[in-house]
Amino acid sequence: MENTYIWLMIARNKKKSFLFVSIFFLSFCGFSNSNGGSLFNEKVASLSNDTVYVKAKKDFLNFTHGLYNTLGDTTLSYTAFEYAAKGYFNLLRKRKVSKERFFTVIDFEKPSTEERLFIIDICYNRIIYKSIVSHGKNSGGLYANKFSNTNASHQSSIGFYVTTSTYHSSKYDLALRLDGVEYSNSNASSRGVVMHGAEYATYEFLNRNGMLGRSYGCPAMPYKNFDKVVDWIKHGSCLFIYYPDNYYLKRSRLLNSRDYLAFFV
Repeated sequence: MENTYIWLMIARNKKKSFLFVSIFFLSFCGFSNSNGGSLFNEKVASLSNDTVYVKAKKDFLNFTHGLYNTLGDTTLSYTAFEYAAKGYFNLLRKRKVSKERFFTVIDFEKPSTEERLFIIDICYNRIIYKSIVSHGKNSGGLYANKFSNTNASHQSSIGFYVTTSTYHSSKYDLALRLDGVEYSNSNASSRGVVMHGAEYATYEFLNRNGMLGRSYGCPAMPYKNFDKVVDWIKHGSCLFIYYPDNYYLKRSRLLNSRDYLAFFV
């Protein structure tokens, strides 16, 4: 586990009248995990004040728009990115994330012919890696549009995950375990949903077949550079699988809790 801290200070530039983010690095990169203290709890409580809430929401949106524009890659959907940021900060609030520097977005609104996995380095405001990624065989063909948390469904599960440990097997070689932290993916571990490399998830397979092959529900990636991906995000980082499912978007506690705004009070 990284013993890392970043103090996030959001201040107003009075001359230019816009929000800018000043990030101070202490040791390595990561948001301060002192967010469970009484001061932070007071900030959460202060959100019941409409004026405080409106300002914090505005500052959050300025922050996400600013960071998104800095990333400079419109192949990543802003909508998916903003939802991912909400959940990321709420997971920080709950102390579920121990590797704060990176978060990963998989955008299943995109077809499997496009790069739809993005690893974001929030310390240096950049996308460090993007890739094609497979979805579950019963989630759809070119597009994923059906999702399940049920064993043997062979469908992908949307929502937020926290990465855990790695293992090697004859089936996958290297694999990264995923802990589903929402109602929509809570059975990920019992279903054996992991991130792994696969021959059917390569650019060569895509060029031959016009779409990627599909998994039993795992987000499968090309073998090339997969070990680097695992090194970046293993052991406690946030991973978000996005799809614009209205039922999920309304029911997700991580997307609908206002606690994330306390970082912007």
